[in-house]
Amino acid sequence: MYVPRLVTRACQTTNTTTGVGGGLDYSIPSGWKQITIDKSYPELNGVAQKAIDVLKSSYWPDPAKIKFDWQVGTTVSSIAYKDMVAGTKQNHDYVKAALQAAKNNNEHFDPFCFNDDAQWWGTAAMYAYRAYGDQEFLGWATDVWNWVAPSQITPEQAASGTTPVRLTPFKGQCNGKSTAGGVWWRAECSEKTDMDVNVITTSLFETLSAYLAEATKDPKYVEAAKNAYEFVMAHLMKEDPNIPIDTLMMADCAVHDWIFTYNTGKFVEGATVLSRVSGDAKYKEQALKTVVDAVKKGKWNDEQGRITEGQGGDPKEGGTTRQFKSIFLRALTEVGRREYRNKELKALLKTYVNIQWDTITTTGTDGKGNYGVVWKGPFVPAWSGQANVIDALAAGVEFNWDR
Repeated sequence: MYVPRLVTRACQTTNTTTGVGGGLDYSIPSGWKQITIDKSYPELNGVAQKAIDVLKSSYWPDPAKIKFDWQVGTTVSSIAYKDMVAGTKQNHDYVKAALQAAKNNNEHFDPFCFNDDAQWWGTAAMYAYRAYGDQEFLGWATDVWNWVAPSQITPEQAASGTTPVRLTPFKGQCNGKSTAGGVWWRAECSEKTDMDVNVITTSLFETLSAYLAEATKDPKYVEAAKNAYEFVMAHLMKEDPNIPIDTLMMADCAVHDWIFTYNTGKFVEGATVLSRVSGDAKYKEQALKTVVDAVKKGKWNDEQGRITEGQGGDPKEGGTTRQFKSIFLRALTEVGRREYRNKELKALLKTYVNIQWDTITTTGTDGKGNYGVVWKGPFVPAWSGQANVIDALAAGVEFNWDR
């Protein structure tokens, strides 16, 4: 059921547990500047909407002719998410046209047979449903979930080491722990030979499942989200800092220990929503632990707290890492929205978000609504730069809107 924005926060905090997150160090690092953003709600929303307007006019004027890859999918997410945060419907028609075009191109939003690709579009539909209340968006999100669900490893499949979505056996246990709950990176429509299960695909499923549980109250989504969460915790979570690494290779239990912002973002977003729909505080406790380590110890930050990930190389060139930090900031915004009564957490996240917002709007722009890849400058216009600031500017609305 669609929940109007004005009552969303009350609903989200129904299961808030006293003391959750207690013992965490929410102190703000001494090297970070305390940035005050002295702007009204219309000004904050205007900055974010201007960036969207420029993206649409300069790069994607016709939503029916956009690409249907994951980078466009997550950008459509950011546009709908801005409207949800700001309580506006300014971009409804554009978002719907983009999602409809993606649906027309491939009914499962998965033209390349990657489960993460489909889920970027599925979560875009979910954000759009939350922003606008349009039931068709919820239907599209559900379609994506149904498409990906067969790729989540069941306990029975883990016990046998076989699955219909792979041609060869896989490791049903790694380091003595079941691999159930993981979601194959490559979809069932692929050649079925890739043996990778990664955090982003599994955490996207965790998050999409938790949102669908919240919207529909169907317990199957809660169970799917729990299983995805447990896989990440069992196989791909570091201890110090307490953030996830990238990939478990199911042929031999080897790992890729790469660290990216978007892996962390999707994991904590899903865990926070899962805590709400399950009524179990353990998911939120882990999410907050990871959030604190991510913003204070993440290797993607410089000493001033500015995110530097995905900003190297030719700023006019695209790349898979360009929008990772955007997804991370969207997740922090969702955590902040749901945990807004946690004053220490809010102060930490607001400081972190405001550092990014200030950097972007002073050195990463021409001041006319155009943005570049490199947030600390110098400004060079690029579509990927324009796309990856929208979530940061929406975060600026959330944390600085004096309601």
